[in-house]
Amino acid sequence: MTGKQKKVLHGVELKPRPIIHPKKDVKVSTPEEKRQVVQTARKVMATHDKVLKALKDR
Repeated sequence: MTGKQKKVLHGVELKPRPIIHPKKDVKVSTPEEKRQVVQTARKVMATHDKVLKALKDR
């Protein structure tokens, strides 16, 4: 075979995940900036976690 085979799991064709690059550069030079970056990252992770749980439980 010369072509690629499609990967199928439970009847659904699997596709490669797209790579998402950051939209902003973050520079941390003071403790206050570091605190803000850490706080924002935790907020994003918490929101993402809720979405994943909602999808799992549907």
